[in-house]
Amino acid sequence: MRSRADLVATFHRAMPDRVAQATDLWLGYEQGQSGNLPVLRRLLHTLKGEAHMLELAACGDLAELAETVIDAVRGGGRPTQLTGDSVLGALEALGLLSASAGEEAAPDLDVVKETLRAAHAELTSGRSPTGVPAAPMTESALPPRLDPAAPPDQAAPPAVLDAEAVGARLHELQRLHGEREVLQRRLREAQRMLRALLVEIDPRGAAADRVAERITKTLGYGAEIERLLGAVRADWSSNEFASGRALGELDEVVRAASVVRTERLLNQVSLAARSAARMLGKDVEARVEGTGLLDAAVERRLEPALLHLVRNAVDHGIEPADVRARRGKPARGTVAVTVVQTDAAVRVEVKDDGGGVDFARLREVLAEAGVADPAAASLDDAALIPYLFAHGLTTSRSVGAISGRGVGLDVVAREIGALGGQVRVDSRPGLGTTILLVVPKNLHGEEVVPVSCGRFRCAVPTHAVHSVMLLDELLHTSDGPRVRLTSGPSAELVPVYALGAVLGDGGPPEPGDAALVLHHAAGLFAVSVDGYENPRLCALVRSEELPWSSPLVRGVAPTADGEAMLLLDVERVFACARQAPREAPFAAAPEPKREPLALVVEDAPVARELLCGILRALGLRVEEASDGREGLARARATPPDVVLTDIEMPYMNGLEMVAELRRTPALARVPVVVLTTQTTATHAQNVAALRGLGVRAVLSKQRFVEEELRRIIAESLGGA
Repeated sequence: MRSRADLVATFHRAMPDRVAQATDLWLGYEQGQSGNLPVLRRLLHTLKGEAHMLELAACGDLAELAETVIDAVRGGGRPTQLTGDSVLGALEALGLLSASAGEEAAPDLDVVKETLRAAHAELTSGRSPTGVPAAPMTESALPPRLDPAAPPDQAAPPAVLDAEAVGARLHELQRLHGEREVLQRRLREAQRMLRALLVEIDPRGAAADRVAERITKTLGYGAEIERLLGAVRADWSSNEFASGRALGELDEVVRAASVVRTERLLNQVSLAARSAARMLGKDVEARVEGTGLLDAAVERRLEPALLHLVRNAVDHGIEPADVRARRGKPARGTVAVTVVQTDAAVRVEVKDDGGGVDFARLREVLAEAGVADPAAASLDDAALIPYLFAHGLTTSRSVGAISGRGVGLDVVAREIGALGGQVRVDSRPGLGTTILLVVPKNLHGEEVVPVSCGRFRCAVPTHAVHSVMLLDELLHTSDGPRVRLTSGPSAELVPVYALGAVLGDGGPPEPGDAALVLHHAAGLFAVSVDGYENPRLCALVRSEELPWSSPLVRGVAPTADGEAMLLLDVERVFACARQAPREAPFAAAPEPKREPLALVVEDAPVARELLCGILRALGLRVEEASDGREGLARARATPPDVVLTDIEMPYMNGLEMVAELRRTPALARVPVVVLTTQTTATHAQNVAALRGLGVRAVLSKQRFVEEELRRIIAESLGGA
């Protein structure tokens, strides 16, 4: 099981994505997407529960306060600018709390909490804390939305897949595939004729009186084989050209479906700048100009980077009003975001008229951090720019509610670099800072070697492939099977693993298997596969954009038949293969001892993993479910010995699930333990209902005590 420290680290690593998702949900709600509100409330509830179970009280309390504000809005409260500022401020603070984990300093949450309490009071009373009636969040209170209309010559391709176009191209590919099957049969016929020819020209046992007859027959066979192979070659070339063209057209249709305009992103930027300015009490005008077309996957990676830059510009770039007055600047600061489309890329410029980078302070920070380059302090301002991308570096002397933790340009550069883009910075003290992001319009494809392995269709990058081979002989060593790359006394031996076993769908490598020899950081290794194909260029969807994740998969390539290939991460395949337990070939398998089965039903992934780890440490087998409906199905399929469940879950809540368990004869007496973060007025009613259904205990996640849970589980299992 993973330790609590590992789970805490997982919680903090996931926080930036959760904050980005929650921010997007709230900003979308402000623009009229009312369906975002219950999703946001669910996300905050999950964060609250996980944080309290991991004893991260600051995160849990903050998520709980934000949840009360969302509940007040859902209960009929009229949201105002204060509502939006408080929610966005809480989300920013949650991100900063995770970024500061393990450090002595942490963001000051008092202002954020007071803002949340004020927003809640305003929503529930209908009046602001000052006694002035609350101003509802109307369309006029928001910045003007960008006009989604585009000039006729710049109309965006549809952001949906053209099913008719895809169907036509798939039909053409199926026809071409049928043609290739015919060509294969013709090749087999040519092979049969060639074998017959070889028999005829064999001089052994030939009678002298049949020499002329044999010569005539072989000449006929040879001419027919030459004619047949020539026809197959011509038809194959035509088929290959047509297939390539159909695949190219299909790729264009798929790419067109993934292209989106940047208006939505720029609206998010404008709203984020407004909220940051209000939270910090600054007078800032946010300008957004231009438009562009982006691959949807590129836009999703660009969005968090751009939002961070804009909020950072408002916080650290724009000076306080008195400082601007002393410098002869207008009281209102400006943050301008400009988008320019080129043939292959989109250029996004974030420019503010603030104080610029404090290079003197940067030199102090570099000196305090003990930068390896002793000449850094003597460099001119332009030469110091690269040091802004150092991880954890900040020139701020204090931690604010929005930034100042040193989580900034390094993250932005990493996100943009992952897209194959660039980040450039130009800053002039007292005059402002300009940051230019250049990102590709589309994600580039990658040349891969497709492989088949059991039920999986996979691919590995061509640059990672050393060679391909057949496993003629396997050498069994104490470290596992090895294979010779070349013959001779100096032949190199490399470890060989079954890719199917690594993926959980196959046995060990066997002689006669096909294998790929792959590069990794420490040398070479081989993986056996069912088969492989010639290298080809594939358009990839990166693993970050998938609805599921696997450490072995870093992308997916769609195929012409509507399936998908999994692009494997070679280094992680090697690491996973080495860690896989090897079976002792001659050891008798001991009779397995049945372990009690526990079912954990919890929609919060970190909380679920924490509970599963505790139960496995107690010697229990564990099954997991992410909602009550799935939990009920798993319990009916394999009756557990004990059930742990949350109350608030999608599709079917814990109370409903327990009621269904009690109505099922085989499950009516299964011990059930409930964990919850509920603090609403209905909590007591739910507890009473659960007690009536015979649950063993109802535990609070806010005051979660592992020893108490262990004791209750042991008692539920009769001391097992």
